[in-house]
Amino acid sequence: MCAPLSTSRKKKKIQQEVGSQEVERLVKVKLYQDNLVTSIEESNSSVQPFTQPSVNSRRWHQTSHRWRSELEKLANIDDSRTYRLPGLTLVLDPEFQIAKGSDGTQVFLGLRDDGTEVAVKRMIKSNYHVLKNEEEFLRLPELDNPSIVRYVDFAEDAHFGYLVLQLCEYTLEEYIQDHLPDDSAERSLVLEKLVKEVLCSLQVLHDHKTKVLHRDIKPQNVLIDINGKARLADFGISRRLNLGQTTLRTSIAGTRFWKAKETIDEEDSIGYKRSSDIQVAGMLVYYILSGGQHPFGKGPRCEVNILEGRYSLQHLDDDVAKDLVEGMINEDPNNRPTVEQTLAHPFFWTDERRVEYLKKMGNQKEVEICRNVDEELLQTLEKYTEGKSFSEWKTKLPSELVQKLDGKKKAYPENTLGLLRFIRNLHEHYPEDAESISLMASFPDLFGSVFRFAKERGWNSRTSLKKFFSSAPQI
Repeated sequence: MCAPLSTSRKKKKIQQEVGSQEVERLVKVKLYQDNLVTSIEESNSSVQPFTQPSVNSRRWHQTSHRWRSELEKLANIDDSRTYRLPGLTLVLDPEFQIAKGSDGTQVFLGLRDDGTEVAVKRMIKSNYHVLKNEEEFLRLPELDNPSIVRYVDFAEDAHFGYLVLQLCEYTLEEYIQDHLPDDSAERSLVLEKLVKEVLCSLQVLHDHKTKVLHRDIKPQNVLIDINGKARLADFGISRRLNLGQTTLRTSIAGTRFWKAKETIDEEDSIGYKRSSDIQVAGMLVYYILSGGQHPFGKGPRCEVNILEGRYSLQHLDDDVAKDLVEGMINEDPNNRPTVEQTLAHPFFWTDERRVEYLKKMGNQKEVEICRNVDEELLQTLEKYTEGKSFSEWKTKLPSELVQKLDGKKKAYPENTLGLLRFIRNLHEHYPEDAESISLMASFPDLFGSVFRFAKERGWNSRTSLKKFFSSAPQI
């Protein structure tokens, strides 16, 4: 083996090739390289040079807030840990599992190759028919709607089927328990919006062209998207009515405590209708408005109470909301409203529409003669007005305004009929004064009390009033 050149000879050789200013630096580099080569050649170590694992930074369009940290990991995770489906990457690891069903269904986070965040529902092929059924419904053009969780794709391997869906933030159950606004006024608006969105989603299903029965409505099957919008999900046991068909003969379906009465007390074959969905949706409406309560109670007595028609709406203060729920959970399927009728319910009316209704009430013949009204009518009205905000209504309005109207004729009686006639005449003869008063703020429970009284007396079916209930107002 040739002896290495001495340091002085190396230095002289380098000086001949480059300027003297670079000599010291290059000498150090050359010596380092010689020593490094010698060290490697003489070493008997089995250690190999370090190599980076294979990591592909995947396309990722950031949308979700709740799942952002997990999705960031998924976007940058080592390829060896991923599971590939056509056009889709997921990781079958508990860290990326976001839901689990009682039938063995698992839901994982996933990223499409175009960067879209998705939820991937995986089900073993022994239950494959449920997943395929859901896919078939979600691919219906009629269900491509903002009120329904969006279908993205479907795939399968040797053992599982994979349904790829729009990724949402929460279930309704999670949202109601932990994510509502703290401010009570804001919370009320959010809850009303959720109720309307749930009913709109059911309207998509029950439409005469769609004719879909969901059959498994419950808090876990309503999802809240990134914009806070409620979307109906999970169509695994849904069914579609044939042309002209209103009732489906089917085996028992649904989840315990979230079944219609007529689907509980039949053992083998039941008649499932749109009205069956309506009763369970009524339970869900109460669940939303009450902050997570069930109208038929909790525990083993719940289904007994559903069968017996025994319920409590104690967690609701609003008479109008109670009326909506009571109609929907009626034990007689024939007396339940359609979904269109629920959306036309006064619960969803604007303040302007409610004032218009009160003005029309002030034109009813019984109200016109409020100073000489039948005593029986006053007694009936009393049960709706006792202890309400408008019981001494004259003391809660500007005194000069009351005197102005009282001075025209004999003073208005200080009962509810007198107030209704006062409201009618105020808007009819003094519109500018009427604009200065917020009736809904001054008497927040007036509309609900009057509406329920008129409903009991049958007044709402009169020509001048029934138009208010014929179509759903836009809010």
